[in-house]
Amino acid sequence: KFGVAVVNGTAALHLALAALGIGNRDEVIIPDLTFVASANAVSYTGAKPVFVDIDKETWCIDVNKIKEKITNKTKAIMPVHLYGHPCDMDPIIELAEEKSLSVIEDAAEAHGAEYKGKKVGSIGHIGCFSFYGNKIITTGEGGMCTTNDDKLAEHMQFLKDHGMSKDK
Repeated sequence: KFGVAVVNGTAALHLALAALGIGNRDEVIIPDLTFVASANAVSYTGAKPVFVDIDKETWCIDVNKIKEKITNKTKAIMPVHLYGHPCDMDPIIELAEEKSLSVIEDAAEAHGAEYKGKKVGSIGHIGCFSFYGNKIITTGEGGMCTTNDDKLAEHMQFLKDHGMSKDK
């Protein structure tokens, strides 16, 4: 329902993490095969990226290996829909709900891809897109966070605008 435009895909990931309150001493689970921006955005918040092996068929995060990496410091799972291949989102969402974790979809390389009839970037709490020159949809640069949560959308807009009032 909501989109918040940012300068690039890395900024989208960073904004999503910040809006979810992820910071020092937290952990975020990411696949071990992804562009470095996924890990960098986690590091920018002071959190630690925790790498999980990929599925050898899809090259996306291996959902069967996520649970063993979850600790009491884990705050989010960041599946990356790599090369247009959607991650197996149902078990990721189920695990996240069971463990009270947020899900940030890195959909930078999967614009328009669908998982069981749902567009990637609309399944987790926040979806993040990149519009860099090598992406499926490009503006030369740019990015976007998407969410169906009106409070998260408002908070991301607030953070993106340096806390300035939208009424001024």
